Amino acid sequence: MEITWGTVTVKNLTFFRQGQQVGSIKTVVVRADFLSILKKKIAIARVDIAEPDLNILMDKKGKIVLPISLPDQGGGKASKTKESMAVEIKTLTIRDGRIRFEDKSTARPVLLRFEDVKAHAEGIAFPSADQWTNYNLSAHLAGPDHRGIITASGKTNFRTEETRGKTALKNVDLPLFRSYIEKKGDLPIEKGFIDMNMDVAIAKKHIRAPGVLVLNDLQFRSGKGLGDTFLGIPRSMVLSLLKSSGNKIPLDFVIEGDLSNPRFSIRENFLKRAAAGLAGKLGLSVKGVGEGIVGGTSRVLEETTKTIKGLFTR
Repeated sequence: MEITWGTVTVKNLTFFRQGQQVGSIKTVVVRADFLSILKKKIAIARVDIAEPDLNILMDKKGKIVLPISLPDQGGGKASKTKESMAVEIKTLTIRDGRIRFEDKSTARPVLLRFEDVKAHAEGIAFPSADQWTNYNLSAHLAGPDHRGIITASGKTNFRTEETRGKTALKNVDLPLFRSYIEKKGDLPIEKGFIDMNMDVAIAKKHIRAPGVLVLNDLQFRSGKGLGDTFLGIPRSMVLSLLKSSGNKIPLDFVIEGDLSNPRFSIRENFLKRAAAGLAGKLGLSVKGVGEGIVGGTSRVLEETTKTIKGLFTR
């Protein structure tokens, strides 16, 4: 640790879980805001995090497990004393990050490797204040055929959990998400990549997210005992549509529902809307298309929000 006037630098942080290394950070630089002394809160002018390398796990129950343990959110005198002091981080940046995300909540575990992770956020308060936090995120997602790009930007209110933002995917390999997409009777996806643009609005626990998904160069594995559908639609019809549309299928969709309803699943809602869009392009009835798709509930989004908020209680 190095301390200079107004700046604290911590180097070579390492995190362990159950005796195994699960993360590291090369440097964390914290810069003080001396003007905050005149106010009834602690303000940190800037926190810069360089080269974080983290393993993040979602367990079988959909709970996110971070490399660091979050503090107890329960009651108690110590908790009340701590929460009585307001803290604000004016600017937070992350650069050159790497994240390995393992999802064990699906029937077949998923491993996603995010590289070149960058983030910029402004106005992070604890306890959560009724204010907007602006954010910009970007990362590359390593796949078997492409190095996809994921970006997200917008603003969120951590107290009300209201959010307005945009998310985009470019050249992201579809086989990475087989466990989320394929259901019984579907052909295994062998190749293909997706582009997506989506606007996200969350207010009073209600999400509405219209967007466009483009399926590119889809290829399916074939063989004895394998299914013959994609999203519940016959493979021959999907391949015929691909051929007639230059190997690109754009699908309009709208994710919408009540996040406080444990029966609502963002994943299931998205896949059903995509399947209905695909069926519509083929002139099929959308009734029943995509039924039986298995997906996690809105608890996943709630768990993610809880985790992000918990990070700033430390």
